[in-house]
Amino acid sequence: MALSRGEVILVERLVKRYADGGEVGPISLRVGKGDVYGFVGPNGSGKTTTLRAVLGLLKPTSGRVEVFAMNPWREAKRVNSLLGYSPELPNFPAFLSARQVLEVTGKLRGLRGEDLRHEVERVLDLTGLVNHADRRVGNFSKGMVQRLSIGQALIGDPELLVLDEPMLGVDPVGRVQIREVLREVSRTGKTVVFSSHELYEVERLATRVGMVYLGKTVMEGGIDEILNGAGGLRVRVVTRVAPGDGVVEAIRRIEGVRDVRVEGNSLTVFSDNSTDVRDAIAERIVLSGCGLLELRTERPSLEEVFMERVRTVGRG
Repeated sequence: MALSRGEVILVERLVKRYADGGEVGPISLRVGKGDVYGFVGPNGSGKTTTLRAVLGLLKPTSGRVEVFAMNPWREAKRVNSLLGYSPELPNFPAFLSARQVLEVTGKLRGLRGEDLRHEVERVLDLTGLVNHADRRVGNFSKGMVQRLSIGQALIGDPELLVLDEPMLGVDPVGRVQIREVLREVSRTGKTVVFSSHELYEVERLATRVGMVYLGKTVMEGGIDEILNGAGGLRVRVVTRVAPGDGVVEAIRRIEGVRDVRVEGNSLTVFSDNSTDVRDAIAERIVLSGCGLLELRTERPSLEEVFMERVRTVGRG
C-alpha cells in the first residue's frame, strides 16, 4: 500500500524479531493528517514496539515504516523536528519546576529569548499547568506529571504528537484533564497518536483506531466505521412484564436475528447489519401482550468489538 497524500504515518507489515525468540508482527496502520489515532491492545501486544519504530528508535526486521513520507531512522533529524513524544513512564528530575522542564525542552528545540518564553506560556496554558508552573515536579500528582509530559511533547508546536499510554495510572480527574488537553490539540489540526489498553478512553477520544492482538493487527478503521459496522445491529427492548419463552423464540425466528438475550423485563436482540428487524420485534412484543415500553438501537462498545474480534482470531 502506497503512502497517499495527507497521510502522516504508514506502517506496512512491520515485523520485529528479538534475540530471545520473541516476535511482533505483522502490524500495519495508517494515520492521516488531523487524525486522533487510538492504538489499542493488551500489554505486550506490540504497541510500544510499533511506536518505537515510528519514532526511529527501533529498526524493524522487515516491513515498511514512513513518517511524513520519510524513513524515521534514516532521516531521524528531519522526522524528529516534526513530532513530539511522551513516553509511557515519564521521569523528570524532581527538583525542577514545570516551567524549567519546558524551558529545557524548548532550548533543545532551538528556542531562545522571547520565543522560548511565549512558547512555554502557551504550553502551560494549554495543559492547564499555569497555576503550578513554578512547583517542583516531585510534588506533582501522576496526572499532572502526564500533562507535563504531553506539554513537553508540544513544545515547538510539532505537527505530530505520539503518546505511549498517556492515561496509565492516572485518576479519574486527571483523565478528564488529559482528555481536554488532547481535544484542544486536535482542534488545532494536529495529528495525535496514542497507545492504550483502556478501550473506554480510546472510544471517547479517537477518530481512528488500530487494534493489535498477539503482536498482529486484527482491525483498523474509523471509530464510527468500526462501532457501526462491527457485530451488526443491536436492539434493546424493555417490556412491562417479562417476556415468555414463546415471544423470545418468535423473535429468534425473525430473518436476520442472530441472538436474543433476556434479563428480566429487558431483551437484547443482535441482528445482521443488512436487516432492520425493529418493526418485526415490536410486532411480536405487541402481539404477545408483554407491553412494549421502550425499543432503541445501540451500537457496541469498542471493548465489545475488540473482544469479539479476539474470539474470532482465537477460533481461527
